[in-house]
Amino acid sequence: MSAKRGDGVHRGALELPAGPFPRLTHYIFRYPAKFHPPVVTAILKKYTREGDVVLDPFVGSGTLLIEAAVSGRIGLGLDIDPLAVAVARAKANKYNRTKVRRAVDTLLRQLDTLERPAGEYERFMHHDITPEQAEKVAAQEGLLLPAIPNLQHWFRSYVVVDLARILATIEQLAIDRRTRDLLRIAFASIIRNSSNADPVPVSGLEYTSHMKQRDAAGRLINPFALLRIGLKKMIGAVDEWGSALPEGFVEPRVWAGDAKKFPRGLPQSVDAVITSPPYHNAVDYYRRHQLEMFWLGLTVSQLDRLQLLPNYIGRPNIAAKDPLLQGPWKPGPLAAKWEERIRAEHPKRAGDFRHYVTAMSKVFAQLAPRMEPGSPAVFVVGKSQWNGDVIPTERLFTEMAMEQFTLDEVLSYPIKNRYMSYTRHNQASIDREYVVVLRRH
Repeated sequence: MSAKRGDGVHRGALELPAGPFPRLTHYIFRYPAKFHPPVVTAILKKYTREGDVVLDPFVGSGTLLIEAAVSGRIGLGLDIDPLAVAVARAKANKYNRTKVRRAVDTLLRQLDTLERPAGEYERFMHHDITPEQAEKVAAQEGLLLPAIPNLQHWFRSYVVVDLARILATIEQLAIDRRTRDLLRIAFASIIRNSSNADPVPVSGLEYTSHMKQRDAAGRLINPFALLRIGLKKMIGAVDEWGSALPEGFVEPRVWAGDAKKFPRGLPQSVDAVITSPPYHNAVDYYRRHQLEMFWLGLTVSQLDRLQLLPNYIGRPNIAAKDPLLQGPWKPGPLAAKWEERIRAEHPKRAGDFRHYVTAMSKVFAQLAPRMEPGSPAVFVVGKSQWNGDVIPTERLFTEMAMEQFTLDEVLSYPIKNRYMSYTRHNQASIDREYVVVLRRH
């Protein structure tokens, strides 16, 4: 069913392609609130043509890049999150599959000599080595331990040693950089399940009461066994991805940078923008990816990591001294109304809302000069609520983009992936998502 309201905007359901869907490299790393591949496929088919250059300024784990490539489009991605950039690049690269298999075989043979006996892992269900013992082993073997604040809170000490041994082995393999980066992402994919952090909540990083109960009852953590599973999945994914690439495949490109101020080198002209922007106050990617970023050396110190913080959009607890809150606040009527209403009940969250609106308005200003009149900017967004009332997301996005874009369509579809469906303190309704289609003036 679809309809047009008095404003001339088409509203209806997004028609998703019938399954089953190829998995490709979409699932080699578990990424929260990721773009659903069939949704991306449907949007690409509806709003782009073969050969089009399509930009995702919030590329995340690279779903748009993968689906664009297999459908004959040229995908470009941008993200402020270092782990997202690393994952997206690893997933979208074209590989020599023989080299990947040989590298995995070599890695597994070397890891077999480092893995502890099964009985030792069973004993570690209720016991652990001390942090001092872990540091002594690291010093003796020349292992680098990540400077994660409160490391012992997040990992058992023997697990720290195991992970460091695995990573050191990957780094010492005589392989090309592209294959090594792929193996590093396979390693990153086991960090969450090797840690004390609850793997289920997608909002951030938490050592929950549920995990504490599991640990008290005895939880077996064998990073080597987890990696074997991850590597097997990765090899299958790379094979499927390589077989799906069309003739004339143009490898996607990914930039590390701020969507509020595009980096140099990003092409000056694109045919379409398709993205799932950060939700307001829903997923804190900065906290969510802390462990992986430290282990991979994407940030090497807490100070190094803190320098990234101001560039994340949609994060909670914005400091009052943040530059976007210090600058002029010139919202449209709808944003002003909601900011005022939220501020009357919770000034801190009103600041978060204001930061989000200001940041996204800057993103639209960056996109517009790269797009021809009439070209589509497609934003997949979830509804949010404040004290039981729905914030009209498509109207808010239209208002933020009104100087450069016009609202053309609003479509929707239900989310069935449980890892994507959740509710946060702002009652972000991400059990259904909305496709907001804007057109360049």
